[in-house]
Amino acid sequence: MEKVVSQEQIDAMVLAARGGSGVANPQTEHRSIEKCTFSQTTKLTAEQVRTINVLHEAFASSLAQSLGVYLRVPLEIKLVSAEPLAYGEFLERVPAITYMVPLHVTPMEAAVAMQIDHSIVCPLIDVLLGGTGHCETMTREVTEIEGQVMEAVARIICHELEKAWTDFEARFEMQRRVPASEIAQFLAPTERALCLSFEVKLAEAQGMLNLVFPVAVAAPFFRKLSSEGPSSSRTRTAKRSQQKLRDKMSRCSFPVTLEVTPIKLSIQSLLELSPGALCNLGVPVAKPASLLVAGREVFAGLAVRHGKQRAIQVGEPVIIAEEERRF
Repeated sequence: MEKVVSQEQIDAMVLAARGGSGVANPQTEHRSIEKCTFSQTTKLTAEQVRTINVLHEAFASSLAQSLGVYLRVPLEIKLVSAEPLAYGEFLERVPAITYMVPLHVTPMEAAVAMQIDHSIVCPLIDVLLGGTGHCETMTREVTEIEGQVMEAVARIICHELEKAWTDFEARFEMQRRVPASEIAQFLAPTERALCLSFEVKLAEAQGMLNLVFPVAVAAPFFRKLSSEGPSSSRTRTAKRSQQKLRDKMSRCSFPVTLEVTPIKLSIQSLLELSPGALCNLGVPVAKPASLLVAGREVFAGLAVRHGKQRAIQVGEPVIIAEEERRF
């Protein structure tokens, strides 16, 4: 009698011959396969996102202050997003006519793209030329003269970005402005990059400032964040905040006075005062005066003269009690 072998038995024998168990596993028959894109950057961890946000929120605040002082008008700058995306995706968001300048980054020897919407470029140029910033959005490319005017703003952005990236030993140098026809050639459309988007408000105008970091710049940045770990990132952020506070405090003005020990006299002594009379104040001549900063006694010192100016020869610091430090 002829024996008939089914297809399932044949499959089981083939699996057994190849070293399998002879029983097909239904869980391995249907596996999901995803396409691997080696140019895609690693996804950001929660700690990396937090560090990037803190770093560039401080950059936005410092940039708003620097530009406000330079332009002599108030403006607002805030971080809107920080995300890895393909350069082609970034181009889809950019207006057809825009202002874009590459920044050469060392030691990575790469370029970062700085793009500013014309909706904010026109008010910036207007303010720099003596206007109020109330103008219509440009529908054309900036002229050579307007480009030279905008260079001052671009250099301030470059300087503030370099300050923000001090811990990463990065240097940013502004390059020649890129015409709208060459923007697509900055990176390959499929190349991944880190895009930082900032919202800028000046007068009644509002626009975006975008910084595009290619893989050559973003990857070392991410590696350093990962190698240092969460605690190092928090320590670095704390040190940066302390340094920023010290820098701001160093530019503040405080009233400074030199005073002697408070003296009390009776009404009778005051009534007996007359021109040429001597009044005993009850304070030894050799006793030092007090140097007060913002109303607080800081140093003991002697009143002296420096040329035609009054001065103090600073002595020992005044020890403040712990109870007084709390107030």
